[in-house]
Amino acid sequence: MQTKTIVAGGGIAGISCALQLLNANQDFLLVTDDLGGRIKYSKDAKVNFGAYFVMSNYTNAKKIVSKGPWINPVDSCFHKSATEGFAAISWHTVAFLPDLIRFYVALRKFTAHYEPFKQRCLMMTQKEALEADPYMADIFSKPASQFIREQGLERVASDYIAMFAYACTGASLEQVNALDLLNVSQGMVTPIHCIEFDPEVVAQKLGKHLVYDKFVRLVKGTGQVTLTSEEGKTYQAENLILATPADVTRKLLGIGDIRAASKIFVFHVKADLKAVYRQQAMNLFPSTSEFMLVVRQLDGSYLIYSREEGVDLHEVCERFELLKAVKWEKAMYVDGKAYLEQQYGDNIYVAGDHNGLGLEPAAISGIFSAKQVINKAISTHP
Repeated sequence: MQTKTIVAGGGIAGISCALQLLNANQDFLLVTDDLGGRIKYSKDAKVNFGAYFVMSNYTNAKKIVSKGPWINPVDSCFHKSATEGFAAISWHTVAFLPDLIRFYVALRKFTAHYEPFKQRCLMMTQKEALEADPYMADIFSKPASQFIREQGLERVASDYIAMFAYACTGASLEQVNALDLLNVSQGMVTPIHCIEFDPEVVAQKLGKHLVYDKFVRLVKGTGQVTLTSEEGKTYQAENLILATPADVTRKLLGIGDIRAASKIFVFHVKADLKAVYRQQAMNLFPSTSEFMLVVRQLDGSYLIYSREEGVDLHEVCERFELLKAVKWEKAMYVDGKAYLEQQYGDNIYVAGDHNGLGLEPAAISGIFSAKQVINKAISTHP
C-alpha cells in the first residue's frame, strides 16, 4: 500500500496529527490497532480506564476529547497510612497553608513559562523550545524531589503534592522530573474534568484515511520508508510519523535509551469501601503504597488504581464485585532523563508524550509533526 504519509499510532498524538493532515488535504493513512490509545473510555459504563482527566487549559486535547463531569479536588482525602489521613479541607490543611501558598506561587511561575512553551512546541522541537527558556530547561533536567528541596516544600510535598503526583503517574518524586510534576500539579488549582471520548466520531472524520493494523518492522530507504504489519502487509510512504508508545518507537527505529514506564492497574468495582475511605470522592495514597487512587464514579461504583496487579482490594473494600480490570504494563514514560528526538532524517518524525507528560503535550507533538510534513509539501510544490 502506497501513500504520501503514514501516521503510525492512534492515540491522541496520532489523532491530532491526522486531523491536521486531513484539514490540509494531505495524502495520508493513520494506521493503528487501537483508536484512542491510552484513552480507553467505556461509553456503556461511562468510565475511563486510561487517561482520566482533561484540564481546562488543554486547548489542543479538547479538540479530540470531551469534558465529562467536573472533578472536585476539594472532595478528596490524603492517606499517609491505613490509619492516618486528612481531608483536603481540614485543620491539617490550615496548618500547612503557608507551604501551600508557596507551592501555589511556584505553580503560577511555572504557568507563566509553560503557556509560551506550549506555543513554541507547536512551531519548533521540544528541545529547541526548552533551550529558548532557561527556566523550562532547568526544571526539565532536575528530579521533582530536588525541585521540592530547593523550594523548601518538603512538608507539603510529603502530605499533598507527592500523593497527587503519584495518583496521576504511578511514580514517585524521585522518578519524575520537575516539569512533569508541575504540569500534573496544575490539576490541584486548575479546573479538571473526566474525559469522554467517542472513537466512532473520530473514525468517521478520518474515513478512508484510517486503517486498523499494527507495524512490527521498519526499513528506511532513500526518500521512502517501508513498514511491515503483523498481518504481513507492506506499507510504503515518503513520510512517517511515529505516534506509537515510546518502547514501540524505540524498537522500530533501533534507537537507545528512553524513559522508563510506570505500571498501572485499574479495577472497576461495585463496592462498600472501608469506613476511612467512604467520606470523600477521591482517596490518594503515598508512593510507598500499592494503591494510587480510589475514586468514586457518578453511579456510585469505584475505580481503584494500583501499581501492582495482584493487590488485595479488600485492603480498601469491605466487600466488592469486580466489574472490569485493565492493565497498563507501560502506562506513562516518566522515569529518567532520556530525551526522544522528534525527527530522524528528513522524513521520519516522532510524536507522543515521551518527553512531556500528559494529553496536551502529546496532542501538541502530533500537531508539530503534521506541520513539518505540510510545510515540506508546500516548499516542494508551492
